[in-house]
Amino acid sequence: MFRKIPVVICLLLIIFSCTTKSPDPWVISAPAGDRFVTINKNGETVLPNGRIITPAGKSIVVAPHPYGLTLSPDGNTVVTANSGIRPLSISIIRNILSENPEVQQVPPGPDTDEGVLASVFMGLAVSNDNGVVYVAGGQENKIY
Repeated sequence: MFRKIPVVICLLLIIFSCTTKSPDPWVISAPAGDRFVTINKNGETVLPNGRIITPAGKSIVVAPHPYGLTLSPDGNTVVTANSGIRPLSISIIRNILSENPEVQQVPPGPDTDEGVLASVFMGLAVSNDNGVVYVAGGQENKIY
């Protein structure tokens, strides 16, 4: 009789553990929920992956895909290497600490000029005198 009690207790534990309701399944969603991709320079921007970013400082619009970035030795100019799809370009942002920084795209406009930055990679450098910008030419094996 006493030998059957542990077996009965084990069976009851198994039965009760199988009948308890499991917690709700996980539902994973992006922080943006169902919101569409938006760019708001003065507030929240929704990225394509559903994340939300809010700029902590000043936003400056440059050409698409600014993957490379360098700061000039004097700390007054920033250069971005805009690679990916056309236009392949660099953006030179002068007077970055002023209220209205000056943005210049080289080459200007939405088209890539023949022979001017035929390819752009992330490598950038500014000379010590802040007078020359060096740009890595990617598969062209050139430095512009």
